[in-house]
Amino acid sequence: MASETRPDAQSPILQIENIERGVGSASATYMVKAEHLNRKVMLHGAIVAGLMDVIMTTAAGCHPDPTQRRFAITLSLSLNFVSAAGPGTLRLQAETTGGGKRTCFCEGRIEDSNGNPIATAQGAFKLLEPGSE
Repeated sequence: MASETRPDAQSPILQIENIERGVGSASATYMVKAEHLNRKVMLHGAIVAGLMDVIMTTAAGCHPDPTQRRFAITLSLSLNFVSAAGPGTLRLQAETTGGGKRTCFCEGRIEDSNGNPIATAQGAFKLLEPGSE
């Protein structure tokens, strides 16, 4: 898997780092900071949902060869909040579970730095042509 950081292609809030790509899989890290927390000092659920969408769409169209990567559009996303996250590093993981030429199905997981699950998800994604990422 290749590793990269793409701060230029993302909002400052959803800036993931250490992106690793395989065929149909992706992982990355995300640093939770004070400005990402709600009044209960927990990571805001909307950020969790956004992170899951980012890592799953990355996995859906993922390929180590940039000319083969495909832009993926979320068709549906089912998210399960498992536990709260506070400040620190999160690990994002997603992999494809099936699909065809234009549609892909993925599963995703977010864990804290101790390996405790924060959220899981399943989704369906529309794939654009190779090289469209």
